[in-house]
Amino acid sequence: MNSLTFSTAAAAALLLVSCARPAYEQRGWASYVADQYAGRPTSSGEIYHPSGWTAAHHSLPFGTQVKVKNHQTGRAVNVTVNDRFPYYPGRVINVSAAAAQYLGIAPFQLADVTVTAKTIPGGGGYGAPPPQQSPAYSAAPLPNYNAAPPPSYGNASQPVYPNTPPPPMSTLTPPPAY
Repeated sequence: MNSLTFSTAAAAALLLVSCARPAYEQRGWASYVADQYAGRPTSSGEIYHPSGWTAAHHSLPFGTQVKVKNHQTGRAVNVTVNDRFPYYPGRVINVSAAAAQYLGIAPFQLADVTVTAKTIPGGGGYGAPPPQQSPAYSAAPLPNYNAAPPPSYGNASQPVYPNTPPPPMSTLTPPPAY
C-alpha cells in the first residue's frame, strides 16, 4: 500500500513539473548565420563553427539552451545562445548553419519558429532583465597580444552540445551552389 501511495505522489509531482510554463517563449522569424563568419569570434568570445548547435539572440544570456521549432517542417532543435545580432522587426533568433539545415531553413530565407527556454541561467524569468555580463572584448589588447601564433581553425575540435543529437547524415543535403 505504501508503494502505491509513493508512486501516485511521484506521478503527480512529475505531472506538475511537465506542465510548468517555460521561462521564455517567443514566436517569430528565424534566419541563420552566414558561413562567411566561420572562424570568427562571437559576441560571447567563442569561435563560430557553422557545424555547431549555436544561435544568436537579442537578449537571452549567453549559455541559455533554447529549443527552436520550425512550424512549417515541424522539426525542432536545441541550440545554445552564444552571440547577438542586430535588430530586425519580427526576427527572434539567428541559428547556426547546421541548425538551419536541420530545421529546413533555406539559404537566405526566413522560417516561422517558436523559441522556448525552460530555464534561464542566473535565475531570470520571463520579463526579468537579463543578468549583467562581462564584455566579450576588453578595451585594450593584452601586453603579449602578438606573441602567440594565430590559432589553427582547421585542427580545432568542434564543440559538443549534449542536448541535441546530430541529425542523421542521410537527411542532410548540401545547400545549392549559387
